[in-house]
Amino acid sequence: MKKTVLLSVVALLTLTLVVAGWKYSQGNVFDVAVITVETGPIEAVIRVTGRVINDRTVTLTALVDGQIMGMLVQKGDRVKAGQVLAYFDKREADALMDKAKAVVARERQAVDEATRKLKRLKEMSLTGGASMQAVEDTEALWRAARARLQVAEAELRVARIQREKVEVTAPWDGVIIEKSTEQGQWVEAGIKLFTLVAEEGREIEANVDAGDSGVVAIGQTVSITSDAFADRRWNETIHWISPAIITAENAVLNSFAVRMTLGPEAPPLLLGQQVDVEIRTAHRASVLKLPYTALIESEGGAQIAVVRDGKVVYVPVSTGIEDFTHVEIVSGLAAGDSVILFQGKALAEDTLVRASTESQPL
Repeated sequence: MKKTVLLSVVALLTLTLVVAGWKYSQGNVFDVAVITVETGPIEAVIRVTGRVINDRTVTLTALVDGQIMGMLVQKGDRVKAGQVLAYFDKREADALMDKAKAVVARERQAVDEATRKLKRLKEMSLTGGASMQAVEDTEALWRAARARLQVAEAELRVARIQREKVEVTAPWDGVIIEKSTEQGQWVEAGIKLFTLVAEEGREIEANVDAGDSGVVAIGQTVSITSDAFADRRWNETIHWISPAIITAENAVLNSFAVRMTLGPEAPPLLLGQQVDVEIRTAHRASVLKLPYTALIESEGGAQIAVVRDGKVVYVPVSTGIEDFTHVEIVSGLAAGDSVILFQGKALAEDTLVRASTESQPL
């Protein structure tokens, strides 16, 4: 009986010590959230906002003073090269051109008559029927007639130019995106009439931070999306990079312009419409990667906290390319390592921890 009681007391004391030891241990072990080092693709992307532009945009102005007698197009109309868009009062220009044509005809007739007379006198002088003085006088008259004809022809060309100025024509195929005047309005030379943008030549322009100039290059493929066509994503190519930083109103902006094609895959975007541009500057098919939140910056560089033998160990790592959520781990870790995501203050090295993949880091 005494032996049984003694055994019971020993067992109770042993259990008490075990429980006490367990509680002590629990008070010095910290629960930490961990993730496993991933292996997968990663790409570095620059996201910027672009817009549809076209350098072949021209403002058509009045070339003469006068009243607009005909307005033949409206805003939004598509026009062909050489098409008359509007015209001014043509009566004076037509009269001047008719006059110039008549003067040319008169002077041309005078030249023809002088030419025939000069030819006849030269033939007669060979047989003594005309003096050399008569030939020279007639030749002088012929040269004067030719000079008058040249002046008349030049005046006709001027009249034709003036006649052309009363008609406003399209320099290329395009779309009228702005109309500033109406039929019957009297305007002065230089007043804006239309803005015309060419059908061809549209492209996308975006401004990129100057810090990224070293990773953006001609020929890079970019991914484009537009809020107006939410279900569409298509690729274009960078074909031009500005050679200088953008300036505006005597201030230097810390960005530079890039331009991308607008090919047949693009939806029917409007001039000036905004698009979202993703420039892929680097890509790796299979790398070790971690979320940014796992990185710990120190004076010696980037570190990662891992769990090894139930303790916190800080491991220096080298990083590579980055996307918007993850960073490539070039060295320092292996696939499957348990990386700590601290929810608050970091723990000291060699602190006892218990890893949990269920709790989520803050």
